[in-house]
Amino acid sequence: MPTSAEIDVKASEKPVPGEKFIIQLQENSEMLGLLDDGRSFRFKAPSATEQDYQQENKSLTVVGLKLDEADSGEDRLVGMLSYRA
Repeated sequence: MPTSAEIDVKASEKPVPGEKFIIQLQENSEMLGLLDDGRSFRFKAPSATEQDYQQENKSLTVVGLKLDEADSGEDRLVGMLSYRA
């Protein structure tokens, strides 16, 4: 069963279904999803599940996306990412 998380991503770095990623904790306590080719996205409100996967350094797979343009006027997308372990 897929897990869903709210993300924020540059439009040019948008993940696609089937891509693999790991979760990394940054020094400023932000959690990022790091895709295989160096692109990344930010978890807006990481859950305990994301924290557990980050600590395990577990490889995850993007299952689906529902993203909209951010209100900021920047070239960013916000919305939901579904993934599975």
